[in-house]
Amino acid sequence: VRWRLLPGLGLAGAMRLSVIVTLSFLAAWAVLAALAVLIVPLPLPLSPRGTALAAGTVLLAAAGLALAALLRPHALPQAALNRLPTLRAMATVLGLTALDTVAAGTVLWVLLPDMPGLGAAQVLVAYLLALGAGLVLTTPGGIGPFEAALLALLPDVGPEPLLAAIIGYRALYYALPAVIGGFILIRGPRPTAGPVAGRTAALTPLPTAPHLPFLVDAVIDQAPRAEAALLRHGRLSLVTDRAGRPAAMARATGQSLVMLSDPLNPGTGPDDMLAILTATAREGMRTPVLYKCGARLAAAARARGWRVTPVAREAWLDPRAFTTAGAPRSGLRRKLRKAEAADIKVTAVTAPGPHSLPLGEMADIASGWAAAHGGERGFSMGTWAPDTLPWARVFLAHDPDGRLLGFLTLHATAREQVLDLMRARADAPDGLMYLLLTRAIEAAGAAGVPRLSLAAVPVPPDTRDPAPLRLLRHRLETASGGGGLRQFKQTFAPAWETLYIAAPSLPALAAGALDVTREITRDG
Repeated sequence: VRWRLLPGLGLAGAMRLSVIVTLSFLAAWAVLAALAVLIVPLPLPLSPRGTALAAGTVLLAAAGLALAALLRPHALPQAALNRLPTLRAMATVLGLTALDTVAAGTVLWVLLPDMPGLGAAQVLVAYLLALGAGLVLTTPGGIGPFEAALLALLPDVGPEPLLAAIIGYRALYYALPAVIGGFILIRGPRPTAGPVAGRTAALTPLPTAPHLPFLVDAVIDQAPRAEAALLRHGRLSLVTDRAGRPAAMARATGQSLVMLSDPLNPGTGPDDMLAILTATAREGMRTPVLYKCGARLAAAARARGWRVTPVAREAWLDPRAFTTAGAPRSGLRRKLRKAEAADIKVTAVTAPGPHSLPLGEMADIASGWAAAHGGERGFSMGTWAPDTLPWARVFLAHDPDGRLLGFLTLHATAREQVLDLMRARADAPDGLMYLLLTRAIEAAGAAGVPRLSLAAVPVPPDTRDPAPLRLLRHRLETASGGGGLRQFKQTFAPAWETLYIAAPSLPALAAGALDVTREITRDG
């Protein structure tokens, strides 16, 4: 039937949809039935204790699955994780199943004769259990098990009036819709009259570099923020507007569709961007979340009634006007003198080729750093990804004997460069990273780059924040070494820009904070 009415799905797609609908309905039915038998007493074959145990097991399993989906989805097996619905999807299926079964049960209750002590609740619960018997035993239309279950569960109703009500119920709830549906099935899907409806906003997963489509490379190069180069890592997807134009980078994770940074197209207005993100999130039954967005987009979200709060502060400067002179950078000069005393040689590699980088040594340093810091980070934070280096600006530091001491990479676009990765050996001389970053800033200034971002540092935890947001701030502070990172960047005397996290409601903001925390720390 689905294949006939939805030919665009194909046979395999129609079968897959049928399986999903069936399993979803059965799962929701089990939860509703378990809850119902605990509330409404009926003559069941199990003892009251056995009934409570069975129903409690079902409800605990459902609650455990919901909590796992919210708190630790990656703790589930990968096969289950890929098919795990969001809480919003679970609630929708549960609500639709409840609406369907209550409507059908009400038809049966209306057709039964008035009897003292027989209330609508008893009939609805009996109907729910009888429906399950028919579904589980897979007879056509549940005929046989459905009637037998109702006769057992409603013994005070005589068999004649009960069977008469069941016949009337089947005529109204099955036969009449089946006749109408039969005409539609014979006619088939009606051809589209007039123009095809416009496409909707979409979320497109991307491969890792060097396999990105040419269009995406062009979008990265023209993006207002160089952080757009994170699209090359393969963990972010591309959000497109109704015309198919790239609008933002985002990740569907947990309960949220998290948009990272500002729109990829500077011509996309904040209200349009919020509408695109909301529509895309709705398609996936997720909640839209902004992460590390600028003040303009945050103000538009606040005007829509979203919950908005600072999440990070980005350090940036104009490399064309940069100098190490002046009192604000006295600490930087001290660090540079220490590094220069160690006779460190810095090499800039602006267009790395396959043989122009010591990838083996760089990988050793990166793995040593990861082992010492609890693993690589993810999502918005820099990670060791050799396949993305051909598009990066790379600065290498060697000792006088030619041993690689550390390296620094930056994402680069036509408008901006942003600090990506800093990795050094454990025994590297003091001041090494200060020297590398200084040389990177000087090179950007010589190339006429108008803006260089030292990347963002998290806003410190605040006891006034909701618990999930405090957790996000605490985990970000720990993962990034927030205190030391702020001190490091402050030595360059940069300007600071506040970045925000936002969601339509406080629960959505809390869930979004949990999802972002997991993505960055790569923790289930």
